[in-house]
Amino acid sequence: MDLMSAHGLAPTPDNFAVYYGYFSNNNPNLKMSMGMLIDEQGGLTQAQCNELFTAHLSLEAENKVIQTTSANIADEIKSVMQVLETSASESSQYHQTLDTFSGTLQSGVSMDQIKSAVSRVANETRIMAEQNQRLQTQLVHSTQQLTEMRYNLDEVRRISLVDPLTGVGNRKYFDNELQRITLECTESSTPLSALMCDIDYFKKFNDTYGHLVGDEVLKLVAKTLVENLKGRDIIARYGGEEFIILLPQTTVEDAERVGNQLRNILATKQVRRRRTNENLGVVTISMGATQYVPSEEADSFIGRADGALYKAKQTGRNKVVPVTADKAE
Repeated sequence: MDLMSAHGLAPTPDNFAVYYGYFSNNNPNLKMSMGMLIDEQGGLTQAQCNELFTAHLSLEAENKVIQTTSANIADEIKSVMQVLETSASESSQYHQTLDTFSGTLQSGVSMDQIKSAVSRVANETRIMAEQNQRLQTQLVHSTQQLTEMRYNLDEVRRISLVDPLTGVGNRKYFDNELQRITLECTESSTPLSALMCDIDYFKKFNDTYGHLVGDEVLKLVAKTLVENLKGRDIIARYGGEEFIILLPQTTVEDAERVGNQLRNILATKQVRRRRTNENLGVVTISMGATQYVPSEEADSFIGRADGALYKAKQTGRNKVVPVTADKAE
């Protein structure tokens, strides 16, 4: 709690979980990632704490929701089964009553005996109708509960795939989509290209204006990229100040053109300090472009885009460098 306060973070449940995981040594990946950030900048921003929670602890939260929902579903099924068992028992009793009544009518009994039998049938019919009503009510309730549980599971899954700061997909989302779309492109023999993007001099923004302004820069870049991509395109925050874009049905030449369009549009955007509306200048990005080779390993594909990005940053920044598989170093 003392370190969390020293970093200026509120003691929320998610923040506490991150710091507890750091000190408890139960999550070595979290400890390493968080330790590197603290060593580098002396603390954490709220956005970074959110990212650590999403990357290292959100799966635990997702699993807890799944476990709770599974238990609730089991309870609902048990309730329905109990009602159905009771209904089956009473249905059997009702069937026996009707058989008895049928036998009474065929045996030539007196009017009083017929009246008594009719009374019993009427009573059993009422009981059966009430039971059917209870069953219907229980089934309606269970349907509503199961619908709500399905919504909760869908919502948890959606949240687990979104970067909380920028609203674009996170690394988990990207990995899922990369696996899906590379398979599709291999099967359909259609081109697929990637743009690996990195915000130029992002650390300078953080160091000069603070992490809150850095967060605004990340949001601006994400918003600009999303607004100028096609619906079929896939964008995710790859980590830190890096974004990655998958462009289906796009050659590396066209990906280079798309990258330059995005880069030029972003260069027209002004970064402003939200509190004072002070103009802090423009943001530029460097990009590496490459095209997927059918059936190649996904790591090779993304590694090639990352290598192209490195070249863009080493040769002046604010540019797109395309690399093909045969010319990759």
